[in-house]
Amino acid sequence: MSVEQARRPEGASGSEVAEVVLRAPAAPARGAGGGGLRRNRDFLLLWAGEAASVTGAGMTSVLLPLVAVDLLDASATWMGVIAAATWLPWLVVGLPIGAWVDGRSPRGVMIGANTVSMLAYASVPLAAIIGVLNLWQLVVVALVVGTGTIAFRSAYTKLLVRIVPEHDRPVANSLLFGTENAANTVGPGLGGLVGQLVGPVKGMLGEALGLAISLVCLVLMRPHLAASTPRREPLRASVRSGLRLVFGDRRLRFFALQGAVANFGLIGQQAVLVLWLSRELQLDSAVIGIVFAVSSVGGIVGALAAPALGRLLGDARGVSITLTVAGLMLPLLAFAQPGPVLWIVVSANAVAVAGIVAANVLRRTWVQSYVPEHMLARQSTSAQLVNFAGMPIAGVLAGVLAEQWGPAPVIFVMGVVALAANAASWLQPWLRRRDLPRGTAAIAEER
Repeated sequence: MSVEQARRPEGASGSEVAEVVLRAPAAPARGAGGGGLRRNRDFLLLWAGEAASVTGAGMTSVLLPLVAVDLLDASATWMGVIAAATWLPWLVVGLPIGAWVDGRSPRGVMIGANTVSMLAYASVPLAAIIGVLNLWQLVVVALVVGTGTIAFRSAYTKLLVRIVPEHDRPVANSLLFGTENAANTVGPGLGGLVGQLVGPVKGMLGEALGLAISLVCLVLMRPHLAASTPRREPLRASVRSGLRLVFGDRRLRFFALQGAVANFGLIGQQAVLVLWLSRELQLDSAVIGIVFAVSSVGGIVGALAAPALGRLLGDARGVSITLTVAGLMLPLLAFAQPGPVLWIVVSANAVAVAGIVAANVLRRTWVQSYVPEHMLARQSTSAQLVNFAGMPIAGVLAGVLAEQWGPAPVIFVMGVVALAANAASWLQPWLRRRDLPRGTAAIAEER
C-alpha cells in the first residue's frame, strides 16, 4: 500500500475569520454545466494529464533506483539518501510553498512545476550520454522533483475547485483517485518492462514524457479566475494563517493528527512488509508483485465506490465507517502464511486499501467545500507537514524492532496503531450529523 493511497487528511482566529466569512461564493465553472463532467473540457484535460503524469511517476519509482544501483553502484546508504531527498522538501519548504501558491494562479503554478520537474528528469539521460551522471545528481533531481511536487499538489485542489462545480466534485475526485490507483498499479510494472527493453536511463524519459503530456493538457485549459481576490499577505504571515486554519479548526485538526498517527502505522508496516514476504514467507518476486497489485485494485474499487457511499451514509459517517473497516483489516497482514491463507490476508489488505482511499475521496471532497479557495494550498501543505513528520521515524523504528522481534509482530503492532487512529473518528462530536458541515460560515462557528 503506497503512502499516497494511504490518506489525504487535512483552522483561523480573530481577524482571519472575518476575511474567510466575507469571501464571495464561488462562481460556477465555465464549461462545466449541462452535461456535467463529460462536457467539462477542462476537467477532462486535467484528468488525462494526471493519468499520464502518475503513470510516469510509477515508472520512475522503479527506474530511478535501478539507475542508482545498476549504473552507479549505489550503496544502501546512498539509496536511503535519495529516498529521503524526495520527502525532505515537504518538511523544509512545504509551508512557505503552500503560502506562496495561495497568492497565485493554480494553473500557472502547475505549468511551472511540471516544466521544472520534466527538465530535472530529462537531465538524467542527458548526463549519462555525456558521461557526467553521478549519485549527487540523482539526489538533486529528487530534491527538485520533490519541491515541484509540493507546488503542483498545492495548486491542484485549487484548480479543481475552479473548474468543477461543487455538485460534480464527488465524482471528479473519485475518477482522479481511481485513475491514480490504476496508474500506480500499471506504472511500476511498465517501468520494469521499459527498463529491461531500453535500460533504466533511457526509461527515465518515460516520466519526462508523462509530465510533457500533463503540461500540454494544462496549457490547453482556459484561464479560470478566483471568485474573489483577497489581499495578499506577507509570506510569514500567510504561513501562520495556514497553520492557524488547520490547528484552530477542530475538524481539520483531527483529520491532520489522525492522518499522522495512521501514516505512522502504515509506513511502519511498509518498511518491513517486503522483508516479511520475501525472507519469512519465501515468496518470489512475481508473487510479491501480485500481492501489491491486488492491493492496488482495492484502491481503485474504493475510489469508484466513494460517491455512492457518501450518498448512502453521508460523508461524516462514511469516513468513520470506511476508516474503521480499513483499520480492522491492517493487523491481519501479520497472520499471512504461504498457501490459501496468504490470499485471504491479501484480500483483507485490498479491503483496507479500498477503505482508506474511499475515506480520502470523501474527505478531500469535503475539504474543497469547507476551506476557502484562497487558503486551500496552505491548508494542504500544513496538513501534509503533520502527516509526513513521523514517517521517517516510523520506518527506522519498524526496522529496529523487526531486528529484535521479527517482522510479523511489528506488522501487527503497526496495524493496531493505524486501527486506533482510524477508530478515533467515532469519538468526534460531528458524528451526530450525517454530513460534515459545508461553507466558510461553518469555520466561523468553530470560533
